[in-house]
Amino acid sequence: MTIVNSPDPRVAEALRGHAWFKDVCPPALTRLAAASRWLRFSVGDTLVSEGQPATACLLVCEGLLQGLRYTAEGDEKVFGQVGPGNWLSVLTLFEPQPRHLHSALAKEAGAGCLIDGTALRQLCLADAALACRILTHGASLIHHHTDQIDWLTSSGAEQRLAEYILRAGRPLAAQPVHLPLNHAQIAVKLGMRAETLSRIFAKWRREGYIAQGRGDLCVLRLEALRRLAAGR
Repeated sequence: MTIVNSPDPRVAEALRGHAWFKDVCPPALTRLAAASRWLRFSVGDTLVSEGQPATACLLVCEGLLQGLRYTAEGDEKVFGQVGPGNWLSVLTLFEPQPRHLHSALAKEAGAGCLIDGTALRQLCLADAALACRILTHGASLIHHHTDQIDWLTSSGAEQRLAEYILRAGRPLAAQPVHLPLNHAQIAVKLGMRAETLSRIFAKWRREGYIAQGRGDLCVLRLEALRRLAAGR
């Protein structure tokens, strides 16, 4: 991981191109860019750790990050992925004592703008429109996570797994599916034991829903999987 310690024109360019800053006056945007830094990361880099004080947020411009925590057993609990145009820890900066909610691991090499927290908060105090856009972002996340909790508590294990494969893998009939998480991570994300996940996959193989081999997953009966995901 490399931080360019001097002001970098790529920071100002990225901020100008982001929808949140479209109406921010040029002098104010210049001050924010001057207080921020350009950051490059490689695959496997840990950019921040859970509980670490948060003094900046990251606007990802290239590459892919994964937000995760670790269970008491040492398993990875993946909270999501952050790609170009999206933010890491931006809402955390507005807590009374900002600390990163989870670790961030680089899954693909890339770069982004490390936005100074103090400078961003000062700009929000001076620019209500920008503050409202960040609030809208926060409200959308609350809505999303509320739906996720409702889904986890009101659906069965097979339904959750089917929905995850359809959403994350976007399968085509009899074509290999790429899932961004491994089996242990999928089990944690979907609130089930790894043994339960294995039993469901074994059942689906027997029933001809899927085929597995050499790490690949192929959906053979796509409509049947869609019915499972819909709870039918």
